[in-house]
Amino acid sequence: MPFVIRAMSAATLALLFLIGCQPAPPADSRAPVTLPLYTQGDAVAGALIYKEACAQCHQLTPGLNKKGPQLMNVYGAKAAMLADYDYSEALRKSDWVWDADTLDPYIADAEKAMPGSKMLADPMPDSKERADVIAYVSTLRASATSSNATDADATEAVDTDDGVDVLEGAQHKPAADFG
Repeated sequence: MPFVIRAMSAATLALLFLIGCQPAPPADSRAPVTLPLYTQGDAVAGALIYKEACAQCHQLTPGLNKKGPQLMNVYGAKAAMLADYDYSEALRKSDWVWDADTLDPYIADAEKAMPGSKMLADPMPDSKERADVIAYVSTLRASATSSNATDADATEAVDTDDGVDVLEGAQHKPAADFG
């Protein structure tokens, strides 16, 4: 009988070892952005507004959500698609795609635009500020193979008040053409 117990214990330990040594699953992320940059606002000003109004709840590294989901590659993405964030039922049931037409009213007043939303941010009534934030959010682009270092660099740009570089003519190119 002691041999059976020792054999079961060894098998249990081996199983726990194998489970514990599995590589972590990849961070949940969105596909690369395919929409062109939003040019009706100032992305540099939007980065500063993001830092003040949005960064306390949203950040930019896939797999690292705060009170709100991370926002890398959100522009042009279907709403409520990250598996590692618990969205409101209202947003999950919506057919929204995050672009200027949906972001503008949502940023203006999330509860009014989407009753039942979990976003508790104060309304942003200034249309210029909203356009600037949308312009910035449209620059949050990482390739499907980008590392967390790239995402950390994007977060660092916001944390240090550095602007977002938008190359001349880039606003007219699809994201897939950016290199």
